[in-house]
Amino acid sequence: MGQDASRSMAETTQVPGDATEAALAGTGSDAAAVGLRIHDASRVEWTVAVPLPEPRPLGYEIEVELEVPAGAMASEAPWDQLQVFTRLDGPTSIVSSDDVTIDSLRRGAVTLTRMLARAKDGFARHCQSAGEHVGIELVGQSFLSVWLEAALRTVREARAKLTRSAPQESPQIARERELIDEYASVRLFDMLADADRVVRETPGNAEVQGALDAVRANIAKALRDEMAYRRSHSFLCAEAGALEELERYIARAASLKKHFEEVLFLERETEQLDERVQLWTRVGAALLAGMVAMVPVQLILSTRAFSRDLGWGLLALAAISGGAYALREQIKERGRFWLSARMIRFHSQRLSRCRVPSTRLSTRDLVVDAREWCRQTTRSQPDPLNPEGGASLRVTQIEYLHRGVVRPHVVLYASGVRRILHIFRYDLSPLLHRLDDEPKPVPVLETGGEVAFQAAPRRYRIPISVGLMVGGEYHEQHAIVVLDRGGLRRLEPA
Repeated sequence: MGQDASRSMAETTQVPGDATEAALAGTGSDAAAVGLRIHDASRVEWTVAVPLPEPRPLGYEIEVELEVPAGAMASEAPWDQLQVFTRLDGPTSIVSSDDVTIDSLRRGAVTLTRMLARAKDGFARHCQSAGEHVGIELVGQSFLSVWLEAALRTVREARAKLTRSAPQESPQIARERELIDEYASVRLFDMLADADRVVRETPGNAEVQGALDAVRANIAKALRDEMAYRRSHSFLCAEAGALEELERYIARAASLKKHFEEVLFLERETEQLDERVQLWTRVGAALLAGMVAMVPVQLILSTRAFSRDLGWGLLALAAISGGAYALREQIKERGRFWLSARMIRFHSQRLSRCRVPSTRLSTRDLVVDAREWCRQTTRSQPDPLNPEGGASLRVTQIEYLHRGVVRPHVVLYASGVRRILHIFRYDLSPLLHRLDDEPKPVPVLETGGEVAFQAAPRRYRIPISVGLMVGGEYHEQHAIVVLDRGGLRRLEPA
C-alpha cells in the first residue's frame, strides 16, 4: 500500500548506506535512566527507567527533591499534586508476528513512536554540531540528512510489517492496521515538524546554510509526499486557515496516541497507608492528651483532703482542669505528628503494586512492588547572597522517596521488554496564582548610549533533583524549573 508515496519518500535524501544503517540501529537504543522535562504549563515530569531483571528480583530506590518559596505552597498534602504511571519499555525493533493479535500490533506501533523520537534527537544533535563546528568534519547534506532518511525508512518498514493485511483476517485486526497506518503518519508529521524547526534555528556559515537549505527542501518534499499519502487513504487532512479542521486533527492525534500507548502501561494498585496511620494516631494522641489532662486532677483529689480546704482546693482544681483542657488540643496535635513520624518512618505512606494487564496476560502477574513516601516541610537555609553573614531564607522542600523491587518475568523478557519506566508528574498549579506577576522596570543601555527602562516579567526558579540507585549504580539529573504566574516556561540545567 502506498508504494508510490513510499518510493518518493525514499528519494528525498541520498546518504551513504552505512551511515543510515548506523542511524537505524541508534533509533532502537535505550534512553537515559533518568529524564527531566516540562510536561505542560503546570506540570513537571521526571522519568526513571529500571532494568527488567532475568535471574532474580532487582531492588532500586528513587529520590526526588523540589524547593519552592515558603509562602507559595499552601497545600499540606503533596500526594494531591503527584501523578505516577508505570509502563513497559521495549522492544527496540519492529518485528512482524505470525500470531497477529491487536495487542502485538499496538506494541509495534508504540515501538515506531520510540524509534522516531530517537531519530528526532539524533537529527537535532547533527544540526547542533553543524552550527557549532565542534570536532566534526561535515560531509554536507549527507551528514545532516542521515537521521531524516533513517526516520523515513523506519516508517516504510513499519508500514510494510504492520499494515499489510493477511488473508481471512478479522475485521478488528484489519481496523487496527488502518489505525496503525494513520498513527504512523501522525508521528512522522511530528518528527518532520520538529526537524523543520531545528533546521530553521540552526546558525552557520554559507556552506552550512547551503546544506541546511537542501535539507529543508527534503523535509518539505517529505511533507508533501506524506500529505498525498494521507489524502489517498482518506485520512483527516487540515486545510490552511480552517480552525475547526485543525482542532479535529489535534483531537484525532491525541486519541490515536492514547489508543496505542495504553498497551504498555501496567495496572497500578495503590494503598494509602498514611490515612490509616492518621486515624490511629488521632486516637492515640487523643488518649494521650486525655491522660495528661486528667493525671494532675487525679493527683490533687487523691493527695488532698477535699473537705478540709474546700475553697482553695476547688479553686486549684478548676485552674488545673482549665489549663489541662486548654493544652489538650496542643498535646493532641503534637502527639499525632510525633506518632505519625515514627510510624511512617518504618512503614511508608503508600504501597504500590504494578501488574501485567489482563489484556496481555490473564494471570496479571506482579512485576513491581514498591513503598513510597512524600512529604512537604518548611525550613530555613542560608541566603545564597551571603551564606556566612547569618541571613536565611524560608523554603518549602518537597521530598519524594520510592523504594521498590522489580521481579523477573520470562514472558515479558522474551517479548523484548528490557526496562520498566516510572513516569512522575508533579502539578505546580497551586502555587502559580500566589506568584507576583507585575512586570518590573529594568534599566537598559540602548544603541545610542541612552539609558531607558524596559518592563521585564518576574520569573521564579525552582531547583529539582532526581536520583536513581539501581544495581550498585547511581544516576541523577539536576535542573531548574523556570516559571511565572502564567505557568512553567522552560527547564534550565542546574
